[in-house]
Amino acid sequence: MLWVLFGTALVGALLWLGARPITHRRVPFTRLPHFVWSLLVQMAPGGFFIADRRAGPGFLQLAMHNIGESSYTVEFGLPEIGWSSAHFDELRDALQENGFAPTVEFGEGPVARFMRVLIEGSESSVIARVTTLFEITARCLHWDPDTTFNVRFGGPIDHPRIRAGLQALKRRGA
Repeated sequence: MLWVLFGTALVGALLWLGARPITHRRVPFTRLPHFVWSLLVQMAPGGFFIADRRAGPGFLQLAMHNIGESSYTVEFGLPEIGWSSAHFDELRDALQENGFAPTVEFGEGPVARFMRVLIEGSESSVIARVTTLFEITARCLHWDPDTTFNVRFGGPIDHPRIRAGLQALKRRGA
């Protein structure tokens, strides 16, 4: 009887730990495109990643908006709050100057406004555009180029798409 209780508790603990999001610590800015790729190949619409800046307040967040046959749409979001407010308009203008189409809406509570940027295209195009957007954001917010992040994912995972990708790799002999 004691072994059954112990076994049940162990299985429950493992399931609980497996359901918790994994945080990738001390991720350099230059490695963030890898996490954009991970978002594209693993997450369903509504999935997201947040890169929390370790050197002080601030974060980068990206959400999977839509998945097409050969294209992806992701959404970058930035709140206008304490750490971003002094450079919010500068960032919006810099993004527009670089071919992005940011939209700004009124926020709630401590968030005065909220900026959204949709990026759509092929996998490589989305990764390149998001990388450029992150670089502009870091520059406008005066973040050190050597800053590191703690990155975590959340939301629904696209299990059928992951399985299809693995089967394609197996067929190619990878």
